[in-house]
Amino acid sequence: MPNDSDIVFDVLRSLWDLAPQDPRHRLLPLDRASLEEFLPRLREFVAAAPFQMKGTVDSAALVRGKIVSMGEGSVIEAGAVIDHSCRLILGARSVVRAGAVLRHEVVVGADCLIGAHCEVVRSVILGPHSYLGHFVYMGDSIGGRDIIVAGNVMMANTLVEKGRVGLRYRAARVNSNRTNLGALIGDGVHFGASSTLSPGCIVLPGLALPPHVALYGTIDSARRRALMKEFARAWGDK
Repeated sequence: MPNDSDIVFDVLRSLWDLAPQDPRHRLLPLDRASLEEFLPRLREFVAAAPFQMKGTVDSAALVRGKIVSMGEGSVIEAGAVIDHSCRLILGARSVVRAGAVLRHEVVVGADCLIGAHCEVVRSVILGPHSYLGHFVYMGDSIGGRDIIVAGNVMMANTLVEKGRVGLRYRAARVNSNRTNLGALIGDGVHFGASSTLSPGCIVLPGLALPPHVALYGTIDSARRRALMKEFARAWGDK
């Protein structure tokens, strides 16, 4: 009979369709070691990336950190902030909009958008075609391909009581042994605006979620149906 760890990591392995030969595959939390070692692996990945500057940085962007790599056609707009702590890899044709703040290691795939006044910290956006709307906070998180995050979505990455963040799927639970862990978002997920994801939240692929919800644990199709039913009850025509 599968133990809790087997169950939770089977769920995590279902989130992203990324070829094993892709160098970013090493960053995915597919077993206990890669979950616990995400941050050092992220730092190693960024440090080992070859320098390239094929994109455009507006002269009015505030660059205090290091742009490790910008793919062809990528753009950092005026007013964007690359914090002194930041080490950035930005994929081809991806855009960092005005007012966005990037801190520590950030890896963004091709054809992605970090919207106006977002903050992205120690996170990976696999892409392609993944979009963060305005005023999104994404900390210590991984997002897949074809995700849409509407405005004012917050991905919390620390517990109020500063303990270690747990992951859970139904009755199965795993301690991440990390004090900083945000959301693990599968491919093709769409978030409605003004939602909050609790630390360690897992969202299974392909789900479209309503706005203004608090998300915790693992969001699967059953949880999604319950959220949509509640949204319809609260906001539907009377």
